[in-house]
Amino acid sequence: MTSLLIVNGESIDLTDAIRRSILHEEDFLDNTFVFELLRQYAAKKGIANSDAELQLAADELRYSRGLESIEKLRQWMKVNHQTESSLEKSIDGLMLRSKIRSAITDAEIEAYFNEHRLDFDRVEVYSCRLESEAKARELLAQIKDEGANFHVLTMEHSTDAATKPKAGYVGLLSRSEMTSELEPVLFKAQPGAVVGPIKTEQGWNLFKVGAIHKASLESERDNIRIQIFTGLVNQLRAQAQSSIPVLETA
Repeated sequence: MTSLLIVNGESIDLTDAIRRSILHEEDFLDNTFVFELLRQYAAKKGIANSDAELQLAADELRYSRGLESIEKLRQWMKVNHQTESSLEKSIDGLMLRSKIRSAITDAEIEAYFNEHRLDFDRVEVYSCRLESEAKARELLAQIKDEGANFHVLTMEHSTDAATKPKAGYVGLLSRSEMTSELEPVLFKAQPGAVVGPIKTEQGWNLFKVGAIHKASLESERDNIRIQIFTGLVNQLRAQAQSSIPVLETA
């Protein structure tokens, strides 16, 4: 048995800890897996860090943690179970990750935006959740026929504890954050319109549409870079062949 930890004199087996991590879908193994995938990808693409860049990053790490002296650095490494080699590898990996993300070109970002433009639009949504369709239709009639205020009715009658105190405000939602039933209704509605009743998993809802925010390339540039990078990681993950020898031999 290889001990990973000893807690109050009790040894925690390494293979048991890894299996538990897998069972509970924790991040340790996956982070290690992605770290290595990106290191290999960077090597294939000729992306590397110079000694000067690594030294600068190491110095920044030290100073940000108040480790100016060698004695403080050594004590910190001991407490955090680090070696010079492990620190260098970690810093190198983090910098490679940043360089890979930064290497995504403006042309790639623009092409992604043009292909997925509608996915970045958002609509301001307010919701009034009710216990029955009949109650929803009653309130809708008050709004349309009598000029009742949607937000006042929501604060009086909504059963949604999260949005009721906010006069029904849900937030700015993209198409991907809505069900397939809601998306065409809310994005086609005129700003200020109240639509419904619509059956959801939580009850019967009336929705009020606020402003519709059309996305622009500049406003979404950073978000798109992250999405392209995430897509690259998922592609590398899908193509990779991996195993966990410590479990296979246990």
